[in-house]
Amino acid sequence: MTKNPLTADPLTEAEANAVCSVLVTRLGGSYSRLLGINLAGMESDESFKWFVAAVLLDSPASTGSALSAFRELEAAGLLDVRHLQSVEWKKLVELLVAAGVRSHVRRVAGTLQLSAASLVTDYDADINRLHFFAEDGDDLVQRLRHLGRTVPRGAVDLFLREMRGVWDKARPCLSDAALSAARSLGVLGACSRTEGADELRSLWDRADHGGRTYADFEAALVRLGESYCQVRLCNSCPMNRLCISRHPEPCSTGDSTATLCRTGNLLQRRPEEVSHGSERTARKA
Repeated sequence: MTKNPLTADPLTEAEANAVCSVLVTRLGGSYSRLLGINLAGMESDESFKWFVAAVLLDSPASTGSALSAFRELEAAGLLDVRHLQSVEWKKLVELLVAAGVRSHVRRVAGTLQLSAASLVTDYDADINRLHFFAEDGDDLVQRLRHLGRTVPRGAVDLFLREMRGVWDKARPCLSDAALSAARSLGVLGACSRTEGADELRSLWDRADHGGRTYADFEAALVRLGESYCQVRLCNSCPMNRLCISRHPEPCSTGDSTATLCRTGNLLQRRPEEVSHGSERTARKA
């Protein structure tokens, strides 16, 4: 783990796990959990629901519109592979537009319907069979991308991120956003994206996080990285007090020699900064 530049002490494992828990509390967890999709049961119907959600979330629409579109499709019974394949094109487009998916709506609708058609033709309408026939992680990515007329790489990455631990071959590298956030929080040192994913998963699994999963943690890291770390919005960041990338600032106690160590050991911080945090609206992962 990254060392504190002031104390030269690395975060202890307990401190790192405390940071991880606070992160998920403040940034929110996985989209599949938010949408009520049960991936842990490994049922094909639930996996396909998450695939549809990932395509919508990766579209140019806002996160709110993408989530609304998912719920509209659910209400219309179109989260079933065969139903989505056979639905009238005009109806599908109208549902997406009504939910707020207006930019490139025909492309999004095409990706959804043609992917469903490919699953029916090639995998007997069972997305889990696609995983079964994949030779390895790379082949899994290619099979997903080649559904229909090509599924965007961003949608595939998002889909596999939350399928990690559900499908054995779903082992995507850590995204640049998640890597940046993990380093800023001091829970990950210098390493590759592949090594980083393994190290963070191991760290997360060694502690009890009250029913929250590694997918929740990784989704929160991506939100933090995309919304704050990569665009340097440090002052408004909900994790700024726990970030090792921040410069120390004068302590509010009035002691000019003391510092409020934003780059320091968690034990030097106020207890409430470790144990509490306000819930935030989920951002696009």
